[in-house]
Amino acid sequence: MRGKRCGELRLLLLPAALLGAAAASAANAPPQAAAPGLPATIVVLDASSSMNTKIGKASKIAAVRTELGQALGSYAGRLTFGLVAFGHRKASNCADSEMLAKPGELTFASQSKLLDTVKPKGQAPIAAALSDAAKAQAKDQSLDIVLIADGGDNCDADICSTAVALKEKAQALRIHVLGYAAKADELKPLSCIASATGGTFVAATNAGELKQGLATVLDAIVNKQPASPQAAAAAESAAPPVTGAALPAGTATAEPIDLDAMADHASPPALPVPDVPQPQAAAPASAPQGAEAASETAVHKSASAPPAQTQALAEPAPAPAGASEAPPVRRVQSVPVAPPAPPPPAAPPTPAAAPPIPTPAPKAAAPTAAAQTAAAQIQLPVPVTFRALVTEAGPKLQSGLTWRVFASKTSEGGGYKLLSTHREAMPTAALLPGEYLVNAAYGLSNLTKKIKVESGHSLEETFVLNTGGLKLTAGLANGEAVPESAVKFDILSDEEDQFGNRHKILHNAKPGLVIRLNAGAYRVESLYGDANATVRADVTVEPGKVTEATIKQTGSKTTFKLVQSLGGEALADTKWTILTSAGDVVKENAGALPTHILSPGSYAVVADHAGSSYTRKFSIEPGEAKQVEVVVDDGPTSPDDLKALTDPPEPPPPPAGGVVAGDGQAPSPNSGAAFDGFSATSPADPNAPLINPGALFRPSTR
Repeated sequence: MRGKRCGELRLLLLPAALLGAAAASAANAPPQAAAPGLPATIVVLDASSSMNTKIGKASKIAAVRTELGQALGSYAGRLTFGLVAFGHRKASNCADSEMLAKPGELTFASQSKLLDTVKPKGQAPIAAALSDAAKAQAKDQSLDIVLIADGGDNCDADICSTAVALKEKAQALRIHVLGYAAKADELKPLSCIASATGGTFVAATNAGELKQGLATVLDAIVNKQPASPQAAAAAESAAPPVTGAALPAGTATAEPIDLDAMADHASPPALPVPDVPQPQAAAPASAPQGAEAASETAVHKSASAPPAQTQALAEPAPAPAGASEAPPVRRVQSVPVAPPAPPPPAAPPTPAAAPPIPTPAPKAAAPTAAAQTAAAQIQLPVPVTFRALVTEAGPKLQSGLTWRVFASKTSEGGGYKLLSTHREAMPTAALLPGEYLVNAAYGLSNLTKKIKVESGHSLEETFVLNTGGLKLTAGLANGEAVPESAVKFDILSDEEDQFGNRHKILHNAKPGLVIRLNAGAYRVESLYGDANATVRADVTVEPGKVTEATIKQTGSKTTFKLVQSLGGEALADTKWTILTSAGDVVKENAGALPTHILSPGSYAVVADHAGSSYTRKFSIEPGEAKQVEVVVDDGPTSPDDLKALTDPPEPPPPPAGGVVAGDGQAPSPNSGAAFDGFSATSPADPNAPLINPGALFRPSTR
């Protein structure tokens, strides 16, 4: 179910007198002439991706095409049709609405050319589509819009406010809604559109209801009655009703009624009767038998509805003989209701009895200035277009972009609410006036900007990403290239936090690929093999250029085996533990001949076999492959010796004083790095920290 953008309007039941009068008026209304001046009707067709789902054996879009095509032939002499489709061109675009045919251009002959080309694909910008359809209304002429959709607007637009604004701009506009979904609850967000514009709302959950519902909506357009003088008077004096969405200023008060729910009650619920009794005024003989003529009696005297009207409501007239029973249709139609007429003045009291003078009922208050101002400030979505440049001088990016639009204020959970996502190079989003945060991402390069959308002004925002490329490779000390499958790269931020940690931007980057990053400095960590042969280097990415960095690896391939005597065969079922000189575990493995890439330095290895442990110390030099043999004949390691390897004592603290760097004294001749990679005097101290001899070849740009 698509996201709900409008609250459900509460359906109010009018008394039986009102319904009976309205039904009689509709039944006695003369048919409209077929030509000339046929009513203009625009069909707004939902072609979002959800219309591909099936109800029964056919997809929703296929069922709508079939029924709409038949209706084009049935109503050819009574209505002229146009077509607006939305969600049919882009997979993610909240401005994807298109006028495919103006009134009169969608006919039974042209339906295949127009309807068959509409393929459900993207989102559901209903508000934008209704605005496009309303533009087809000719000056001083009426227009009926028929929205066929399976849910609400999922582009964060307020379709209820949009309907109110369109009605306020054009009083002769009505929007009818035919909802088609498997569950009627999914269609509730659409009900406010019809009630705000005086249209008809029908909810269909199967193909039969869809067929009958379309006929119901089109019949309501064909049999449209002109507004009565009483309804016109109500437009000037009636206060806005309490509904889910405000009605346009200058229109008659509208109460939505559920025509099918009325038939389920033998007698309608009575509304409160005023404390002061009022004589029932007879309707003028010239008044039409519609909702306007019966409003006062219906609203204020519902408890005294005539029994004949109640019976007619409870027992609908039987269908003609031979006619097939039509499927039930959930239909809601907006009916204008005039304000109650003031009561006649009370008769003067007699001397014998002086009853209190009745107080006249107050007139309905006119719309306040605040309400009129609020209605005038209702604004429609504004098209906002985004584009991205690699650098200030260009070029413009044509693909590979992801755009995300967020609310400008944090939500209750603390984050920013994601409103929409677009993957076109230059998308257009329909945004209501206000502030937004927009993020443009191109690979790992991204930029977030705050934008301000103003009513009535289309907007184009340009994002300068300052993107550069980084291509990483690794080489051995002897100049050979490291196999791509044996090396991995991590890219980290250049800045460190207070604990010396860096933010990891990309993990396990593959060599030889161009990685798109924001221009700036980065730390690169290169792991050769699966042990500890890690080399770190700093690189700089320039905007609009590709930086090629080659990391020099100094790790060596080392193989281990447990033998009875030197040069013997390796013993199977051996568990291996490789330790640094500080007792830290580098790697654990099991097997006869495990092989790992180790960084230069001093190590110890423990081989567990047949319940005994055997050890040997060894050192690794840069770039030299090595085989380490652990001999069983040397005897198993004692528990104390094993503990000394895994948990060596802490090194003694440095002596007090010492030489301060840069004080002019010459360094000790024995200072510096020993051959085994320890920063200590010879012989090497196995408890001293390791030196990382990694280096970065000078990067080249192109």
